[in-house]
Amino acid sequence: MLILLVAGVLLSLAGSLPPGLISLSVAQTGYRRGFWPAMVLGLGAAFAEFFQAWGAAVFSDWFMKNPDVARWFQMAALPVFWGLALYLIFWAKAPKPPKELPALQPFRQFMKGVVISVFNLLAIPYWVIYCSWLQLQGWWVPGLFPTLAFASGVTLGTTIALALYAWLSGDLLRRSDKIGRYINVFVGLIFLGLGAKIAWDIW
Repeated sequence: MLILLVAGVLLSLAGSLPPGLISLSVAQTGYRRGFWPAMVLGLGAAFAEFFQAWGAAVFSDWFMKNPDVARWFQMAALPVFWGLALYLIFWAKAPKPPKELPALQPFRQFMKGVVISVFNLLAIPYWVIYCSWLQLQGWWVPGLFPTLAFASGVTLGTTIALALYAWLSGDLLRRSDKIGRYINVFVGLIFLGLGAKIAWDIW
């Protein structure tokens, strides 16, 4: 369970650190309204991601019950990992932060974070891939407490990443293109390494 908690934190950091709509919304809120309104927004996003990770874990449990799926999944995951790596290293750019001013009410800020996270359509496939990969590595035994540990790690990792955006918001917005480029390359190299590990397991 500790391994799954740490895996959830690290994988969430890898997914949340590259600049995206959620992280730049948090940075913009911190720049214009201060750290705590930005953190409330980030907590709403992290709260939603807990349930996204939980749902992905449940789905991957069902998905992996067929032993014939394992090799197929590895072969399908390999181009996904390497495709993400190449995209992040060579082509990904930081999106423009939204223009509108965020609301000051804490509940509205929290719900805004939830809504932004819910409409992040890549989250569920992202977590399905990693939950299945962790099972293939033998690090995950399906059950309530392993799923709870992993989803909690995901929430913690997202909270840490978004707290960094809230804390460094002014500097990040002024230099988002340059910082985003370094982060994208770093995370892309992580995906490249994970893809190499999958290729080694297959062949």
